[in-house]
Amino acid sequence: MKELNLLKLSIIVPVYNVERYILSCIESIYSQGLDDSEFELLLINDGTTDKSLEIISSLIQKHNNIFVLSQENKGPSVARNVGLLRAKGQYVLFVDSDDLLVKNSIGLLLEIAISNLADLVVFDYLKLSDPDITYSLPNNNVSIFNKTGQQLYLDDLDPHQCYVWRIMYNREFLMQKSLSFEFLGICFEDIPFVQECYLKAENCIRTNQLAYIYRVGHDSMTSSMNVEKMLDLNISIERLWNMLKLDNISNEVVKKMKDNLFTTFSFGLWCISHNNFLLNEWKVIVDDLKCKLPALWFNNGIKQKFVSWMFWHFPGIYLRLRFMNFRR
Repeated sequence: MKELNLLKLSIIVPVYNVERYILSCIESIYSQGLDDSEFELLLINDGTTDKSLEIISSLIQKHNNIFVLSQENKGPSVARNVGLLRAKGQYVLFVDSDDLLVKNSIGLLLEIAISNLADLVVFDYLKLSDPDITYSLPNNNVSIFNKTGQQLYLDDLDPHQCYVWRIMYNREFLMQKSLSFEFLGICFEDIPFVQECYLKAENCIRTNQLAYIYRVGHDSMTSSMNVEKMLDLNISIERLWNMLKLDNISNEVVKKMKDNLFTTFSFGLWCISHNNFLLNEWKVIVDDLKCKLPALWFNNGIKQKFVSWMFWHFPGIYLRLRFMNFRR
């Protein structure tokens, strides 16, 4: 068993059928100017059935800080939890195996994190399609802002961009606050996890340092929505609703939490109306959310009140209206 001491960083990468992307992903991780003794790379084999492991095996011969942990296919949330349990670094970074890190960006983030003893460091990213991919991008005039977690939530959290990979996490902070991926094996697990991290953090850094490339175009979650994924989204909505009960949250933050939750709730209705669910299918989804949250209601403005009322009394009509508006 290889032993690493005084690690600054653990990078956790779930791996499932990504033979087209895993090599470039790992190469970008080793283009950060970090010595292998400073970090560990935890590759979580989530039951991959393609040649991803063969590609990984060739890289293990070149680096002594790569560790492969294998499990049956259980999804990225379980894989990330496995990585968290094994991680030894002072900080943790999640990377999706079809994405990339920007060259020489993580070293600066580590310096910022360690010098500020930050709970979270939130950085910038780019969405790029395959033809535009490059992980050597200029990033001049880096700005750094110290914020509390609640300030970060108010100023920077976009409910459409709750990506677990755009944050560097203090591992001790995650352990002390018992933060992990609570709902195992579901889609949309990022949404409640990221928001809870923001709300429970005290010392945070927001920087415009560009560090991550989110590869788009080869997969679309919203175009492949099915009943199972929608029920997963309901679980995330329930978790967000229950987070309104967290202690020591300011009234201003609670108001934004509800507005963010309405955004996620509306996204769910949008997915139903745009994916041509059958009558019995959308009824299962709507009834499941009503059962989970019998007090679900939004009242910040006419739109929220109208959508809430229609959801509870005439969901079929409302979804049909949204569908007709979409088809125009």
